[in-house]
Amino acid sequence: MTTINIENKRLVNRIKKGQLEFLLQWINQNKDKLYKIAWSYLYNHADIEDVLQDTLIKVYENIHTLKKPNYFETWFISILINECRTRLRKMKREVLKESIEHDGYHLDQYSFFQELNSIDDIYKEVIVLKYISGYSQEEISSILDIPIGTVKSRIYRGLRELRELVKEV
Repeated sequence: MTTINIENKRLVNRIKKGQLEFLLQWINQNKDKLYKIAWSYLYNHADIEDVLQDTLIKVYENIHTLKKPNYFETWFISILINECRTRLRKMKREVLKESIEHDGYHLDQYSFFQELNSIDDIYKEVIVLKYISGYSQEEISSILDIPIGTVKSRIYRGLRELRELVKEV
């Protein structure tokens, strides 16, 4: 067993025993990665905070369903992505009467995410997981529960769409 697998097993066992502080510590260690994934879907700090909190609750309540502790991170990311998708569906149902203005700081810092938002969601999520979060194609396959060939083709097509967008600018 590798060190990461042993750490994941300890983490999962502690969470199952109700020791929430270990889950919070893990989230804090991975907050940049988790935030970037959520930002690529939501583009709103308040929504991201809500989604991360909802994810934390779901993970804590459903930790007993995790069969392989060495897949804890991919399981957590899957829940996070599903929560982001749920939030987006709820937001699409709401009718916005005012246009939302972004302050310049966020546009400058995250301008890439706006371009990324222009491509189809199925391509966006694999690109975010691969190039922003640093997951391997095998891990992405596990997180999204799709074949690795599908992951590869979505990465290729997504990058092709991004290149076309960059050419237009």
